[in-house]
Amino acid sequence: MKLNWGFNIAAFYIFFVVVLLIAVFIFMRQDVGLVTNDYYAKGITYQEEIDKTNRTKELTEQLDITVEPVQIKFSFPKMFNSGDIDGTIHFYRPSNKEKDFVADIVTDSSRIQIIETGKLEKGLWKVKVDWSVKNISYFTEKIVMVN
Repeated sequence: MKLNWGFNIAAFYIFFVVVLLIAVFIFMRQDVGLVTNDYYAKGITYQEEIDKTNRTKELTEQLDITVEPVQIKFSFPKMFNSGDIDGTIHFYRPSNKEKDFVADIVTDSSRIQIIETGKLEKGLWKVKVDWSVKNISYFTEKIVMVN
């Protein structure tokens, strides 16, 4: 049986439409959650974050974030007293915003804070440390891999 060219064109168009409808169905079911729900407010305060980051870069000693097998260690600069350090540590999980959490900064006498990684999901995390010393704000951001 020989098919004519009109049938081939019609079959091609029908195949094309079916593939297009399948693609639309698949793409419509994808989650397109925002990075943050209040992105507009965060955009307005972004200049403050830039200023804090620049102020942090001017320090003679930087905040050191070290990933160890069972913990993440935050070593704050020795030039500050441990009682003067205040702020928050935001753990941001790019793949799942429901895993995000915030921890308050509570350092020991040697200006070190430890966060256990046992409760953290393995993979990529973005750590944002918004900290201050005597009303002077600083900001440090680092991408870490938890194994």
